[in-house]
Amino acid sequence: MTSSRGQTTIRRRIGDVLIEHGVITAEHLAQTLLVQADVAPGQRRKRLGTLLVELGFATERDIATALASALGLEVIDLSEYMIPAEIARVLPRTVAERHEVMVLARQGHSAIVATSDPTNIIAIDDVKLYTGASDVELVVAVGQQLREALARAWSLASDSSEVGALASTLDTASAEDVPADAGVDDAPIVKLVNAVLSDAARAGVSDVHIEPQRNELRIRYRVDGLLRDVMTVPKGATAAVTSRIKIISGLDIAERRRPQDGRTRLAVDGMAIDVRVSTLPTMHGEKVVMRLLAKATDIPDLQASGFDETQLGMLRTALESPQGLIVICGPTGSGKTSTLYAGINEVSNPERNVVTLEDPVEIQLPGINQVQVNVKAGMTFAAGLRSVLRQDPDVVLVGEVRDAETAGLALEASLTGHLVLTTLHTNGAVEAITRLVEMGIDPFLVASSLTLVAAQRLVRRPCNACAAPYLPSPDVLFKLGVVAEDLVDANPLMGVGCPECSGSGYKGRTGVFEILTVNADMRRVLLDGGGEIAISQAAKEGGLRTLRADGITRAMRGLTTFEEILRVTHADSESMLRCGNCERRVAADMVACPWCAHDLDTGTCHGCHKALRPEWHICPYCRETTPAGDRATVTGEYVPRRAHRGD
Repeated sequence: MTSSRGQTTIRRRIGDVLIEHGVITAEHLAQTLLVQADVAPGQRRKRLGTLLVELGFATERDIATALASALGLEVIDLSEYMIPAEIARVLPRTVAERHEVMVLARQGHSAIVATSDPTNIIAIDDVKLYTGASDVELVVAVGQQLREALARAWSLASDSSEVGALASTLDTASAEDVPADAGVDDAPIVKLVNAVLSDAARAGVSDVHIEPQRNELRIRYRVDGLLRDVMTVPKGATAAVTSRIKIISGLDIAERRRPQDGRTRLAVDGMAIDVRVSTLPTMHGEKVVMRLLAKATDIPDLQASGFDETQLGMLRTALESPQGLIVICGPTGSGKTSTLYAGINEVSNPERNVVTLEDPVEIQLPGINQVQVNVKAGMTFAAGLRSVLRQDPDVVLVGEVRDAETAGLALEASLTGHLVLTTLHTNGAVEAITRLVEMGIDPFLVASSLTLVAAQRLVRRPCNACAAPYLPSPDVLFKLGVVAEDLVDANPLMGVGCPECSGSGYKGRTGVFEILTVNADMRRVLLDGGGEIAISQAAKEGGLRTLRADGITRAMRGLTTFEEILRVTHADSESMLRCGNCERRVAADMVACPWCAHDLDTGTCHGCHKALRPEWHICPYCRETTPAGDRATVTGEYVPRRAHRGD
């Protein structure tokens, strides 16, 4: 590592260094400086490097590399280092995060410090002040890696964290009940609960699970859709921890036999975070799940939600329509609410009256009229929707269609000049249409009002810090209907595991989508009373790309892994059917393979289209002959060759 002693070389301006190394142009610097100077009185100016990244003129890695090269410093990959929390915390958190600096090592009067901006003299002076080091050796790190490393240093993931120390001090005798001064911040149980929630918020956790077991109290986090063990607390602390959470969320601490729902708000690093709390009596005590709700500023726009250009164009076309029904479907935790909010943000403006009807209201959006469903008070989705429609709305968001009455009202509202957005719990887009019909909605009403259906899932992304090219196993490829030849021009990536992703190989999530536009052909099928097979066929003819097919495309581009696609998407018959000759995917209604011109058979008689058994040599329904021959493979089993007249 190169020392920063002799700071005359560091007193150069960051903008000049970046121009010299061709990272930005003089025009880029001038524009950025104008933006940097345009701040309201009393507000802190953003750092020049931050603004350059936000404006798209440079990446953080480009800036780090150029600065290191100009100043003769080393660029390090923080994902390869395990920095002890006690070393990183030598600097106060506010100082470390404000300057984006982190102490990596300290010995005597010397310290090694990682920084994203080695030209920041004030940061170096602060490091010397707080560490007492007279000799500071600088290395350069990418800003994003520094921010994440600092968050880890103060998170629960560290064995030396405050929460771990608190948990180890709790004993059965002192934690049977909440102490009389439970509201005092220095009470052990109070500090434990506050630390768990604060660290969960910093770590980007979506849900905190507090689960009483036979001999302990287990705490788990849901990160990127999967649960992860964090710590255990002595069994005796169960009642005290549960009661403390009930107190801060306004629940009845004396009621332990019935489930309860509540809400609270906590402040973490100066930011208010809403938390939804749910309790459930179990054999060993009350289980508590706390969902950390996203803020309005955390909702990504549609461009950043994972849609490709074609999908984004289809969705935006539907949102720009003055009326119609848009349905987002998928299981719980698939990102439906975030997509709806992103769509609402897209269409919301001062000229439109936007009203939402939700259970519960998860994210509070500015400029939107949000209504909370309250079944006990008679405010159901159906009753609330009737009232909302008398409020002169332009856009209505119905949190979920749960019954025929709500579905009928939503469809009728979309016919009377309103744009309606809602969600439905189905696996795919085609199933959403058939579900509406099965609810008792007239097919002509569905055909007339439904504009677009989007099914979605969330899949984990390979960790950027440790992602490397890989080849999926033959078993995974077979189950997905992919052959090795399909990967010739692909770039599949998988994380090998590093400190940044806690060894999982994944960090962050993106969406895979199946978007069905209800066009004239689809409406004709609905009006003719077509079932799911007919609707599916019309959707395929209209260019529908299934969830699994969309996921495979993204896995080939390295945006996720084939294993993730197999985990989150259900098998469809088309993806599992493969040609017996070249083993590429084929559709169920194909007679010949489009890749190798091989004769195909999907187990259906060519004459009467009825199913045939493998051992049959003739169709017993229409006397078509079915000689044994080439066969297509479906999920590893053989199906009979399609019958051909004259064979």
